[in-house]
This record gives sequence, structure tokens and C-alpha cells, in this order.
Amino acid sequence: MTQGKWRRVVWKHRDKAIDDASARPPEVEEPVVGESFEFAFNNEAFSDRVLKVEVVGSEDAAGSHRRKRRPEEDKSNDGEGINSSSTVTGTPILRVNTIHISSEILAARSPFFFKVFSNGMKESDQRQATLTIGDSEEKAFMELLIFMYSGKLTPTTEPTLLLDILMIADKFEVISCMKLCSQRLLDLPMTPESAVRCLNVPCSISMAAALKEAAKQFLAERYKELLSTNFQDELMRVPLAGIQAILSRNRLGAASEESIYDFVLRWARSRYPNSEVRDKILSSRLLPLVPWVLGMTDDIQIDHPSCIINFTIKREKCCRLVPSGLMRSPSFHCAGRDFFLSACCVTTDQSQFFSLAIKMLEDKGAVRGKIDYEIGAKTRPSLKFVTKYRCTTSTDSMGQDGCCVPWSELMADDNPYFIYDKLHLQIHVKITPLP
Repeated sequence: MTQGKWRRVVWKHRDKAIDDASARPPEVEEPVVGESFEFAFNNEAFSDRVLKVEVVGSEDAAGSHRRKRRPEEDKSNDGEGINSSSTVTGTPILRVNTIHISSEILAARSPFFFKVFSNGMKESDQRQATLTIGDSEEKAFMELLIFMYSGKLTPTTEPTLLLDILMIADKFEVISCMKLCSQRLLDLPMTPESAVRCLNVPCSISMAAALKEAAKQFLAERYKELLSTNFQDELMRVPLAGIQAILSRNRLGAASEESIYDFVLRWARSRYPNSEVRDKILSSRLLPLVPWVLGMTDDIQIDHPSCIINFTIKREKCCRLVPSGLMRSPSFHCAGRDFFLSACCVTTDQSQFFSLAIKMLEDKGAVRGKIDYEIGAKTRPSLKFVTKYRCTTSTDSMGQDGCCVPWSELMADDNPYFIYDKLHLQIHVKITPLP
């Protein structure tokens, strides 16, 4: 059948379908985007190609969500293959679905298919195309095919399905479907799962910014009680952008600031096992959002090329600790464990003391053994570090270890500790693993 004759038959069939529909009682229907050719879906009479959809395991097709291959890459040597997945040749096929398709309809809806059918399947004997997708994409892909014919989405209130369709529409460049999915997602109530997925929507989607903003608002509202035990497992699965939204958009009570700090450290350890990456994320993205830690990166400056850690605290920051203030450093690591230093003013009935303490964060999977602590302070006139505290404990002990200096001694005019109004501390941490 020639293309002109095929078009005349299609339009005649479409007009008849419209006339039949007008004779029926009116119903509430999904809005149609563009022309509808729903009657031609998987109809051999109105199809000029056969699409074989090879479904493989999602783990085998893991790269398919992350990399969109160009159609010229996707053709096999004979020009008949369309591999939308980054699967490796020889991946086991779970099942094969055969669908009759119209290359004109698909090409009109999708630049991806337009390039495929215009570049590699011109000969009349090349009527079969093969597409490889992951099994987690299968349902969404079939919904996308139906959309390309009908111009409408299957009614659903399930945001995860809409997100699946959105992602597959992005892969095959069906812009009209992407816009409709995005709008539906914005209209529907979010869930923790859909909000997290919206945060990872690629920027190639036109409404990505709106979806991400809505997701951040949802997460901030849902987890405004950040430390509630009901949400701890959920929160550990929230990505960085979500945690930032929660910390930046909520007024977190002062009474829980220390616990919030501990939560942020625990979350960072679970998400970023690489200590260098974790330190960068904490110092630049998270700790500045914790009220108690706000500005503390400048208050206690850290230099730790090894398990010898240097701290610098400004004199004016120490003065602010009176009568019951507290500062806490970002975490530092040694032998697979994380520690932090706290500085505070301890007031008793008799006097006040400047207290330094080292605390170890709990990590059941880290090295166990003996810990040797040593705290030193740089003093005048030698400008060398002098040991002020030394102790030996165990990784199984979760207490804090440190020392106290009388406040009057620390702040005396002739004190040996402040050098150009800065207190320089050095901590040695040595862990000896159990035999």
C-alpha cells in the first residue's frame, strides 16, 4: 500500500470513529494531545513495521536509565536493531513482545524513532525493528506506545507509574508525553518514594525544576520533625538534595541541635563511605545548614592529613562560650572511624573551666581495638605543642575523653595559649586493632 493510499484509509477510519463516538452519550475522557490514531495501535492493517521488544532483567539493563544512546549507535549491522538499553551482547532475554507499528505515527511523535526510521530502515524488506528494554521499563514503554497513538495517558493516580512513563518518554524524546506526565505529577499528592525520584529527574525534562521544587517542599513538610523515630529508616534513603531541603526549610529547635548534628553525621556515613567525599559534602553542603553548627567551620578550623589533627579556635569564639556555650567541630576520621572535638565552658559552684572533649561516633562495622588519645596545645614562647592530656581507652567505649583548663588561666593576660588571638590544638589518635 502506498503512503498516500495508507493516509486516506487512516483518515477515513479516524473520521468514522469520531462519528461513532459523537453518537454515544458524553463521557468524561482524558484530554488528547494532538491527533488520535488509537484505532491503529497494534493493527496490522494500518502498520508498516513490526517492532520486537526484547525484555531483559533490570539489573542487566542497569545503564538504560542513565544513558540515552543515539539511534545511529543503536542499529545493528543490518540496520534493524534499536537498542535503547546499555545492555551487553548476550544478556539473557526474559520475553519478547511483538507489536505492529506505524513508522509515520511513531516518527511524528518521537525524534528518536524519526531518526531510526529515516536513517536505517528505508528498504522495503527491512520491516522488523528490535528494541531492548529492562523489565522495569516494560509497562511504562507500553504506556508510552499507546500515548504516541492515542495522544492520552491511561488514567492513574499512582505517581511512581507516571515517573516511569516520564523517564521512558525522556529516553525516546516524546516531549508531549513528558509535559503531560510532569503536569499530572504536580497535580497529584506526592509520596516519599515519588519525591525522592523527582529530585533525580534529569534537567532535559522541561518541568524538572518545578518537580524538584515540589519534591523539596513535600520532604521539608513531611520530615519537619526530623528526629522522630518513625522516620529514621526513611530518612536514610533520602538523597542529598532532600536532606538539604529539610535542613534549610525547617526551623529546627535549639534543644535538638546536637541530635540533628549527630543525625547528619550518621546520614553522611551511610551515604558516602569514602571519607574524603563525605568530608567535602559535610563541610560544604550540610553542616552550614545545621543551626548549632552554623559558622562553626570557621570557629574550629581543622587540618588532618593523617591521624594527627590540628585545630584552631579564635579567642573571640572562646569568649562566647561563657557561661554555658558549646562548639563542636566537623568530624575527622582515623582507621575507619569518625571522631569530633567539642569545646565548652563548664560552670561549677566554685569556678569555671574550659573543657575539651573527643567523642567517637558509633560504627559497628569499623575497626575494633585500643585507642590512644593525646591532646596538645601550642604555647609561648617556644611555639611548640605541649601535651595537656593523654589517655588510653577502647573502641567499645562510647564515652568522651578530654581535659579541662581553669577559665581564669586560659584567659589571663599572660596566658601562654593564645597566639595572635588563636588557640592552636593538636590531637593524636592511634587505634591498635585487636589481635
